[in-house]
Amino acid sequence: IMALWNAPRRLQGHQAAACRAALRMQAALVRLNARRTQEELLEVEFGMGINTDRVLVGNYGCLHRVGYTALGDGVNLASRLEASNKFFGTTVMVSESTAQGAAAEFQFRTLGRVVVPGKVEVVTVFELLFERVPDNPGCDPLVLFNWRWVRREVVLRMVDCYEKGIALFSEGYSQEALPWFQEAVSILSLDYPSSKLVECCRHVESGEMPRDGVLRMSK
Repeated sequence: IMALWNAPRRLQGHQAAACRAALRMQAALVRLNARRTQEELLEVEFGMGINTDRVLVGNYGCLHRVGYTALGDGVNLASRLEASNKFFGTTVMVSESTAQGAAAEFQFRTLGRVVVPGKVEVVTVFELLFERVPDNPGCDPLVLFNWRWVRREVVLRMVDCYEKGIALFSEGYSQEALPWFQEAVSILSLDYPSSKLVECCRHVESGEMPRDGVLRMSK
């Protein structure tokens, strides 16, 4: 499924609108899976990729079949972000342009500097976590994280450790980054990116990965 915002009509805050839709899809799938479990059916999971870029938008096709869609490298990157969720074990991966555009309303974390499948350039990617809320004692303390409801402050403590680790890893300091990722796992064992980066740090130290702070994803 592909969706797009800010076309054909301009939409103020289109990055935030895309992020809000992604989080609502996650919540809807949790409810669906609860029903599937009651019916003794397997749970369903999916990944999403969001990118903000200038692309070609309009009606494309031929005389007998025309469809309204978007074309361009920005669309291709969104598709590759979706596929790259498998590497980190995440659900919603977004580009730097999307994270910057929606940072006031949503909590993100820096996943790292990566080369996505089919590309050669290095891009910084982020994970969409949850919608920010004003300081309010009555707000819901739980957020959806990796298909489970987790206390917001626990996720934030884990993210703080991860961000410190990924900053070091991205500069080539894998040995110094490792304790931060291990601490993140100890705070929230559900966090797959932290476990993945523990593995990557060890691969760098053993010489199996280059010490350039870039995560390269195979097809």
